[in-house]
Amino acid sequence: MQPFILTSSSQFRPGPPPALESGEYAADFIEVKELGGKTSTRRTAAQLETARFHSEAPAQHFARNFGRFARTETDPVRAARLMAVIYAGYADAISACLEAKYHYDAWRPQTAIPQADSDNNPATIADPAWTPVLPAPNHPEYPAAHSCSAGALAELLRQYYGTDKVTFTWDSKVTNTTRTYADTDALVEDSRVARICGGMHFRYSTTAGAALGRQVAQWAMTHAFQSAGK
Repeated sequence: MQPFILTSSSQFRPGPPPALESGEYAADFIEVKELGGKTSTRRTAAQLETARFHSEAPAQHFARNFGRFARTETDPVRAARLMAVIYAGYADAISACLEAKYHYDAWRPQTAIPQADSDNNPATIADPAWTPVLPAPNHPEYPAAHSCSAGALAELLRQYYGTDKVTFTWDSKVTNTTRTYADTDALVEDSRVARICGGMHFRYSTTAGAALGRQVAQWAMTHAFQSAGK
């Protein structure tokens, strides 16, 4: 898809994921193996609830919650501008994220853990029976798309309002609950916990995704929405 604001979807493509033989890969492998499996004994009930909260289909989940921001503006022109900021930045962040995913074509934990005996890393132990506690999306792992989205939204809001102290609510139709976030990065961290404890992603993928989302948002605000929101 042709991006709205970026010069290309590969403009901010992150560097490659850690090598399979590396210590960083092994540490993140062990973390998701212990926290994200269907039969995990380390994952807390709260962590599972967070994973489920963020497991709603993104198209519906994000769009519904984006609308909350428009309703905070009494001026329809400002509300429209805020929606343009959020949706243009979000669309380009997802475009960039999917471009990177298919460029690197990295495996998810649900493949990596059962087949760990093929990764040439003595610190990773294969478990052929391991499965994630929640279904993993059917596209490559790196970087994490939820983190791309949350990172972009965090930076868009920070720049629009001129502060990271933005309180907002977010709901989920999976858990039928609503959460309140007190700053722009809180959703990013919640999303990171969700994707690791849900068994979908390695930590390094959530880190790269959030960074990519922020880069896209910074470019969008500088090149398309230069005037201050407030």
